Amino acid sequence: MSDENRGDLRPPRQHGTTWRESEYRILADDLRAGADLARTAITVGRTESAVRTALRNFVPPEDRVPTAERERWIRTRLVAEPEWDWWAVVVEHHRRSRSGLWFTRHEHCARIGWRRRTPMPALAQELATSELSVAELLRALGLVESIEEAADRLGATPGLALAKRVTARRDEAVGARWILVVDGAAGTTRPRNAPVRRQLSLHVTRAEAEAERDRILSWHNRIGPDETDATVWWTIAERGLGATVGHTRCGTYDATGTGGRIRAEALTVGDVIRVPVPDGGFLQDRITAITRSAASASIVVDLAPVANSRVRRVVEFAADEVVDVVRREEQHSAPRAVAEPG
Repeated sequence: MSDENRGDLRPPRQHGTTWRESEYRILADDLRAGADLARTAITVGRTESAVRTALRNFVPPEDRVPTAERERWIRTRLVAEPEWDWWAVVVEHHRRSRSGLWFTRHEHCARIGWRRRTPMPALAQELATSELSVAELLRALGLVESIEEAADRLGATPGLALAKRVTARRDEAVGARWILVVDGAAGTTRPRNAPVRRQLSLHVTRAEAEAERDRILSWHNRIGPDETDATVWWTIAERGLGATVGHTRCGTYDATGTGGRIRAEALTVGDVIRVPVPDGGFLQDRITAITRSAASASIVVDLAPVANSRVRRVVEFAADEVVDVVRREEQHSAPRAVAEPG
């Protein structure tokens, strides 16, 4: 289960995480194309204020550009000077401020390490960082839902920060329950004197809460449009005995399916995906076919041919790997074309 593609998440999925090269390149592409930064913030999973703050890293130290003029200045220069090496400017800013920055090569290394089940100590050494930072990168890439999941798969060195954090997190989770609240969904009941419909339930695990949320939202999607135009909010919160704070995730329901980050197993023919490549750029194209041999196997997607040639491109994903989808086919389009090789 995952919160991916479940509408406007609060806080955004990348809130507080280290910026990655792929995010900066999405931001640069959107700035060059004249896209609204509010939409960019949704794409990269950060707040709009965080995206606007990141604009300062595009301005060379020798250029003094007022905060109010940054966006216009950067957009103008990106269009007027296609050869401008803005990425070198970003890297220099992070070097000067000694703030973290993940390069595309780091992302590829982390993805490969995850697929190959590289032991956490070895992967941390390969990335020249701490085990905790590796776990947080895996979570930011959508490969895991939590650092505990990363530690379960790749291990954690006893006594180091990751192992301590995981132990503390599990101690806190003992006896905790997951609370699901869905407001405004069709098919739920309206409590007496309440302004909106509300569904409230208690669950032993987060997966159970997410499954119930998905069931409610799926039913709302079937009967909701004719019943109400109100925004549907959902909240999933973990609370231990006597605790007033804890892990909380909330969002609004988005039935448009216009894009976002989803697991590879949910991709459909016609989706336009964006995949980072080793040279720092992106491969973006429409899926023409999907192949997988079993539910737990890798997903192989076939992209549109290169220009007018017969050369085709294929990309392989782990079934639970999260993929950036630029645009999705309508929900009621033709069934997914999946080849099942014998």
